[in-house]
Amino acid sequence: MYSRNTQTLLASAIALVTLTANANNTQLEEVVVTASRNETPLRQVGASVSVINEADIQLQAATSLNELLRNQPGITTSNSGGLGKDSALRIRGEEGYRTLIMIDGVEMTDPTGTQAMSHVEHLNIGPDIERVEILRGPQGFIYGADAGGVINIFTRTSQQGIDGGIAIEGGSYNTQKLNASLSGGNNTLDGFISATSIDSDGFNARTDDESGETDGYENTTLHVKGAINFNSKFRAQLVMRDQNATSEYDNCDFEVNNCVAEFEQGIARLSLRYAGETTQQQLAYNSSDIERRFFTNDLQSYAISGSLQKAEYLGDKKFNNTVSAVWGSDYKKETLDGRDGDADQTRDQLGLFAEIQSHFKDTIYVTAGLRHDDNEDFGKHNSYRVTAAWLPLQSNEQTLKLRTSGGTGFRAPALSEIAYNRGPWAFGDALETDLNAETSEGIDLGLDYFLAFTKVQEINLGITFFSQKVENEIYFDLIDYSGYLQAEGKSESHGVELSVDYQITSRLTLLANNTWNPTQDRDGEPRVRRPENTSNLGARISLLQENFNLLVNLFNARDAIDIDGSKLDDYSLLSLSANWKIADWLLSARIDNLSNRDYQQVSGYNTAERTINAGVQYQF
Repeated sequence: MYSRNTQTLLASAIALVTLTANANNTQLEEVVVTASRNETPLRQVGASVSVINEADIQLQAATSLNELLRNQPGITTSNSGGLGKDSALRIRGEEGYRTLIMIDGVEMTDPTGTQAMSHVEHLNIGPDIERVEILRGPQGFIYGADAGGVINIFTRTSQQGIDGGIAIEGGSYNTQKLNASLSGGNNTLDGFISATSIDSDGFNARTDDESGETDGYENTTLHVKGAINFNSKFRAQLVMRDQNATSEYDNCDFEVNNCVAEFEQGIARLSLRYAGETTQQQLAYNSSDIERRFFTNDLQSYAISGSLQKAEYLGDKKFNNTVSAVWGSDYKKETLDGRDGDADQTRDQLGLFAEIQSHFKDTIYVTAGLRHDDNEDFGKHNSYRVTAAWLPLQSNEQTLKLRTSGGTGFRAPALSEIAYNRGPWAFGDALETDLNAETSEGIDLGLDYFLAFTKVQEINLGITFFSQKVENEIYFDLIDYSGYLQAEGKSESHGVELSVDYQITSRLTLLANNTWNPTQDRDGEPRVRRPENTSNLGARISLLQENFNLLVNLFNARDAIDIDGSKLDDYSLLSLSANWKIADWLLSARIDNLSNRDYQQVSGYNTAERTINAGVQYQF
């Protein structure tokens, strides 16, 4: 099965390259920072990286991060009943808690959460988001993340002078979204502030609830960013973000449907950067405080809070025209606040890392990096990553890049996992399990090809083969519900990602991607809630000198199972979004699930029917 699918996709890619090899083209370079934490042209990067720019974010008009990333190769999502409900975002089949999510350099991980994952259900997308970079595969050597990869979100950059905007959106399920932003700056000072509010009545989250009640959601997010340039080389920046969310849900004690979860997260990052001609140095301190409360029939039934503090140093230097290096250190402290008089649980970890970067005749680019971590509870671990990119074709007419990367990572058991096994709810095997660190390894091999037939007609092709494994995986016992257990053996994920963007004219671009990603757990069974096949087929139309833009997309997901082994729905979702810029105004509209498809991503939980949203944005 693996061999047949792989050969078919590879043959298609080679055929497409062969058919277009004699055309005329221009390669546009895009700079990314996530791959090695310094600015690098994408054409030189051997790791698997993709970028969603501001224009694409604006056109998709997504409400949540899951909606925005669902159409990307290698990414799958699941949701338990609508906006603000438990959600997971998986890269290449790995669990969501193995993916590091950052906003303006701040780690969004919740040390109090189940297996210490970021709460993607509360990460909403608005006009303040300027760019998203996605780094796939093990990135433990430079980020301390595990097998899933990194999602790096950047908010709007302040410009000279003063500008701002107000956006209002409304639609199905009485959903209302408001955003106001203001930015400004000069050669010395610059700043940006954004406030977003979302309020939705939602729909009935569970399929077995026949009461007819709805499970609503509210979210208020404030994001502030300010900086001062002391001179042309020294810059200090402060980032602050505050999120408050309330989500209604069902069956919190298997009978009552009047259940509410409250979520608060406050983050801050202070950084000082020196930028010289051949070297850059940066010091930063990050702080994140989280509190979660749960109510049943308006009475608090459970509460938990914690924090994550992180100090970082990052340096890079260009030694000559062919060799440069990135190095750094980070120290983080996690705290899980005690309850009912219990002592706080704390743990710290110190990491050191370095990477050498080199290129040969502007054709071959290689990196090699090593990281050493010392975890207070689980000892010392080493991680590495190596990458290579080769550009055998790079004229003014076309570019062909072959790339590969391989790396390792590790994940120490989360404080919440340890606390559960030591708490009053654990029994049986969980009480006898001494959790240890997970380790991961992965490799990918890819091809990127760009060619322009004329000044407006061009094609982008990408294909990536990947394979990765997690050893000693920690998982929750879903048979006896005894607590967290640790598997002997390896969980595996491999597959192929294929994407094609074909700009036929300046007005019409065809978009397509497909991901084939079979996975298996330590027992050789498919891993749950991971479609083996996902695909997107769409078209982007630009009219009126690109002031009117339309995006049509058909998403398809097939061959997934849930925790009880039952097969989840195969489904297709047709979406339509458009925006129209008129002077300082931007009108937008979005229709999701146009065919009103009934499906489930998680057994027992409803998904949205056809939804229609429309909005208006004024910029000054």
